[in-house]
Amino acid sequence: MANDFDIKKQTVNAFGYVGLPFPKLDFAGLAPDINQLGNAVVGKNALGRPFFMDCTIDGVRLPNEPLITITGKKIIVETVLVGNEHKGTVKEFIATGDYNIKIEGICIEPGKKEYPQDQVDSIIRLIEKNEALDFANDIADLFGINRLVIKDYGFGNMKGKPYSQSYYLSCVSDEDFYATLKRTP
Repeated sequence: MANDFDIKKQTVNAFGYVGLPFPKLDFAGLAPDINQLGNAVVGKNALGRPFFMDCTIDGVRLPNEPLITITGKKIIVETVLVGNEHKGTVKEFIATGDYNIKIEGICIEPGKKEYPQDQVDSIIRLIEKNEALDFANDIADLFGINRLVIKDYGFGNMKGKPYSQSYYLSCVSDEDFYATLKRTP
């Protein structure tokens, strides 16, 4: 008997929530040419279902469409004006900080009743790289993020789910910086 699973239920069990479904998206009615949805759907999984918001790090496609959360912050200095009748502070924009990227997913191989060792090993190999890694994801493209550094990671327990493994990667965006030399006359 095949290993039956529902990725939505697995995600809820592992992380306590699941993202909202894409409005009016009917996977069952998709033709073999899945380009009709634009570039958000770029391939098919092992069950023949199309990927939505595919995620690739350093050439490794993360399994089962992980959940991706991108957050950022601005660095602002707030100065109190002493003796002034105005309420509040003066805000001075200094810079925009790095983006924080949290990737949460589940390793599971459909049709197999064994631990997904190959998927877990591929994620461990990514974690062991101590450098900025190429990152490809449609939502990250909107923010101009194409490289990241993995700062924190973990593999959670999967109570009662022997053929699956949850994981998370906590990352920060990375950009190349180049110094400019200016000559003065």
